Amino acid sequence: MTATELREYWHSSPFIPFKLFVPGRKEIRVPHPDFLSVSPSGRIAHVWISDEDWASLDVFLITAVETDSRNGKRGRVSRK
Repeated sequence: MTATELREYWHSSPFIPFKLFVPGRKEIRVPHPDFLSVSPSGRIAHVWISDEDWASLDVFLITAVETDSRNGKRGRVSRK
């Protein structure tokens, strides 16, 4: 995934919560735009998992994104 693609999910209006999938089938939920930040270079993303726990991700290693819309439908976009 590229930083530009990630920003499309992050800055969607209205915001739709989404999950980031990384190698090892680990998923990280982004419930609100305030829980995510991306480095100026676009290479690293920081996601707050809880009040004091966060994950630092290489954006290029994100393999897929899954969105959760308010009506219960889900969409998944795979990236290689």
